[in-house]
Amino acid sequence: MTFSRFLILAALAGSLVFTASPSTTSAQDEPAVDTNPPTSRERSFVKIREQEIKPTVRAIAPMDDNNVFFLNRRGQVGAAKFSPGLSQIGWELYSHVKLNALTALTIGPNYSIITASPTELTQGFDTDADGTLDFFQAIVTDWPGRSEGVTITAGPVTHPNGKVLFALSPHAVEEGATPLAKLVAWSPKPPDAPAGESGAVALEVVTESNLAIGAFAINDSGLLACRLLMPDYDDGYYVSLTELPAPAADGQPVRIPRTLPSLLIPAELTKKAPPTQLNFFREHGAEKLLLTCPDSNQLIEIEPTKTGSSWEGSILVRAIAKKPIMTLIDMGKGQLLAGGDDGFIPMETSKDVFRISRVSLAEDGIALDFTAPVDRFSAVKPDSYSVRAFSLQGGESSLVVQPVIESDGRSVILKTPNLKAQTVLRVVCQNVPSEDGRKLLSTAVSYTIHER
Repeated sequence: MTFSRFLILAALAGSLVFTASPSTTSAQDEPAVDTNPPTSRERSFVKIREQEIKPTVRAIAPMDDNNVFFLNRRGQVGAAKFSPGLSQIGWELYSHVKLNALTALTIGPNYSIITASPTELTQGFDTDADGTLDFFQAIVTDWPGRSEGVTITAGPVTHPNGKVLFALSPHAVEEGATPLAKLVAWSPKPPDAPAGESGAVALEVVTESNLAIGAFAINDSGLLACRLLMPDYDDGYYVSLTELPAPAADGQPVRIPRTLPSLLIPAELTKKAPPTQLNFFREHGAEKLLLTCPDSNQLIEIEPTKTGSSWEGSILVRAIAKKPIMTLIDMGKGQLLAGGDDGFIPMETSKDVFRISRVSLAEDGIALDFTAPVDRFSAVKPDSYSVRAFSLQGGESSLVVQPVIESDGRSVILKTPNLKAQTVLRVVCQNVPSEDGRKLLSTAVSYTIHER
């Protein structure tokens, strides 16, 4: 995050107002009074209040640890405030305009909100500082292939360098060429740019893909994760991991990386429900991805691993929500905040849930970590596991494994000498209860191997 961007967010977060007025059954306008001079970065903002009704939440953009913007199912933008433990204090609409928005939003310069529809990138402003977005402008309406039906399919997401990224559907630049999806970047006008300059520059192609991009996220180091769409394939869902290059030096050609499938999420792991959104988060020092599957209430966890020149990693079920989760973000300090039709939901890690917490490769097999000690009598038996290897070039085989339980009972090594590169592993722990008799949240996990 740039320093100027940090100042803007700090000012916003510091000026959210909360009123403990009696709760109401609807979100009403109550203009905030701006008591600060025009030159001050401190300003009155949305007046947050308690409400009986819960907002519908389709996307969340955090301002800091306790304040967020959100997009509801009608395409309206709201703001919400939380206590340090993510207990919701209150919320209020920031925009009464209903946008035809995709399920994403991001914070732009000068207190603006940026959303996208299939046909434009839109920026909204609160011009008179009354706590309501009152001015909207289309900041991007044209791109290669627009006249042939190319539309925006995902985004916007702000890159750590301040550029706003969004995805365009596959399009062939020349007749007979392979249609490619593109992730492109729009550059906002710098805060110190002279008045009268254009607020945008030409779109910059960030990466290309043979498959359409349905959702994406990017971490602080520039690792891009995309959910790639392949409608005719029913056995799983593709996720790509691409390291975006640093900006090229002046006069040097820009290398545009190709975004290719990195991981395959087996459809059985999501109960055949497609993942819809994804987000990076950090836990115990490890960078992970969470994918929402609202049709099955599943939350899928991926832990990316760099091996040689390729990205691979483990895929498992982290949680099964009671109600559909539409979106989820990392609020920092190990706290996850989700949203859906029932409002905001802090995603606490339950100590009562027995699940596989990590899958990794050992020198002599597959390592499984559990959230509690396993029942040793069951877990030491080879027939308690089913392991299959699916070659990325085609074909599959069963692997014979010999379980070895670590001393703490929380880790099991499935020893097998037959792990090969370019393989998707599917592991099912069909008879591995915990030491105190609890069943696994999900018995199946997966791991994609590219190099060995």
